[in-house]
Amino acid sequence: MPLLSGCGGAAPVPEWKDPPPVSAAPGATGRVAAPDGGESSAGGPGGVSGGPPGLDGEEFVDAVRGELPAVAMDRRGEEITELGGQACASLAAGHDRGEVAAELGGYGLAAADARRLVTLARTTLCRG
Repeated sequence: MPLLSGCGGAAPVPEWKDPPPVSAAPGATGRVAAPDGGESSAGGPGGVSGGPPGLDGEEFVDAVRGELPAVAMDRRGEEITELGGQACASLAAGHDRGEVAAELGGYGLAAADARRLVTLARTTLCRG
């Protein structure tokens, strides 16, 4: 039986290429989108402190998850911390707690949940 051979040998095996590395998520800028589409700063006097990432809002996030599960549902820790940061920034700007709670209602929070979130932010997150 004759052997048949191809022209030039076997086809090269394709080289597996690793996908390009996924870039890291951009860092927090300290800016929080307000319900009206504007921005406000979560830092500064009375705002969220600028300590190491993951430590600033940990106590606050734990408190919200424990006491306000409806607020924490479907929100990442960073999003919960941003809500608290918005509360801290508004309080630092001189708004009273009722006004701050009303602002948080623009993020879809029930009035009672927004009031409790402001209290939690004041006791666990806001500095100054």
